[in-house]
Amino acid sequence: MRRFTPHWSLAVTGLAAATLAAAVPMAPAAATPTTGLADQVRATVLAERGPTVARQRGLTRIAAEPIVEPRRSEGSWAFGVATIPGAPDGHGAPDPSLYVARRTAGRWQVAILGSPEFVALARQAPASVVSADEKALFAANHAAAAPTKAATTGLAAAALPADTGLALPFRKGTSAGMGGGPHDNNGSGSLYSSIDFGGTGTEIYSAGPGRIYRACVDAGSSATALILIVHPNGYVTGYYHLNQRTGFPADGTQIGVEYYLGTAGTNTACGGSANGAHVHFTLRSGNNTNPSFESVVGKTIGGWTFHSGGSNYTGPATHADKKVVAGTSNDSVYNYGVYAGTGPYAGTVNASGGANVRYNTSTSTSSVMYLAPSGRALSLSCRTTGSTVNNSNVWYRLTDADYVAAALVSTTATVPAC
Repeated sequence: MRRFTPHWSLAVTGLAAATLAAAVPMAPAAATPTTGLADQVRATVLAERGPTVARQRGLTRIAAEPIVEPRRSEGSWAFGVATIPGAPDGHGAPDPSLYVARRTAGRWQVAILGSPEFVALARQAPASVVSADEKALFAANHAAAAPTKAATTGLAAAALPADTGLALPFRKGTSAGMGGGPHDNNGSGSLYSSIDFGGTGTEIYSAGPGRIYRACVDAGSSATALILIVHPNGYVTGYYHLNQRTGFPADGTQIGVEYYLGTAGTNTACGGSANGAHVHFTLRSGNNTNPSFESVVGKTIGGWTFHSGGSNYTGPATHADKKVVAGTSNDSVYNYGVYAGTGPYAGTVNASGGANVRYNTSTSTSSVMYLAPSGRALSLSCRTTGSTVNNSNVWYRLTDADYVAAALVSTTATVPAC
């Protein structure tokens, strides 16, 4: 949207105008504590994120100014959110960043999330601007995402594991449609960092513990359509198009897995487009020596491993012997969540016909996820009860949060109760 600046004038003429000008000289505007901050944040974001975003959108440069939203400041320090908005033609989702800034010698030094400079500045900032817990989180997030050196070759090796340790962005134990398989954040590039889930009314929850930050907040409201969660394991997750909800905690508040964020919607407060209600779920890295968006291809989230389909939105997801394909009648993914038990404990299917692995312990209400053949090794996490199978109501929860009847499994371990 084009901005218009009003120009106010005083109607005076001739000698009267000259006399007025001489009598009332215009004083320069007084500098405020954050004078020049927004301009420097925009310049830094465009310098560090602009080329990548432009390339993903097929542009030579980003013309739109980042939206700068200060959150906290004290003296010569400031912290906030800056977002490159989605493309005005609807192709291209927003690209949000956190920033921390310090003014020295009249100039602002700005660093954005993912860089070592961000970690260093955050560490030095007063606690009123960046809390001690945030300092620790940002350092842990960056360290977990930073490249490591392979011991034998000395070459950079991927630091982030394929199993993200994250859940899908809806309640564990429930299903949602995968309306769009792995795709670029902008819908047309080649870095498949995003997946679309849900439909009208689907409740969206955090995929893991971390600290929550909002971007593109509506003026005078605590509602938002775009959320970032910084996780200590090196990942940052993003959630866009959410329907407005009020009552969000302050930015930087610690939340757990399954913190309620809102419902899937078509909100485009930061630009871009939404053809039907969904959450645009993105995976990012806390290390910006690589593109900050992290490919979901080959990654396991909520028990499902995501694959490329050769083009945006078409890739399938697999879990053991089950496969779903985005945008088809077979696009429902069940959120297994994250294994949090002790062990794991080794088990082996001992039934000649194999064992049905289910998403809960009811043989009447739970569909079969896959058939584990006789002799298949299983990884057990805990013991619970459910439908009776072969005169036993004991079930094992697997480490991916599936369930199998204990009567069909052999183990020498003493598996604890869930």
